[in-house]
Amino acid sequence: MSVIYLSLLYVLSSGPVLAIAFRLREATGWDGFYGAMLVYYPLLALGHDSPIMAYVEWWVVDVFHTVGPG
Repeated sequence: MSVIYLSLLYVLSSGPVLAIAFRLREATGWDGFYGAMLVYYPLLALGHDSPIMAYVEWWVVDVFHTVGPG
């Protein structure tokens, strides 16, 4: 049961953590914040059409009003 909770926490934390990393990168110009993407690479590898990416994008664009890498 704890594996399910940890997996859910991992997925739910991806949006805010990545959004904060992208916002800090925009504010400071330091690319080191993109290191947060390594932690969530298994989720990011699912591609843009996945519901998880829609969730991350919602945090990045709508909540933190920033952009991702690139």
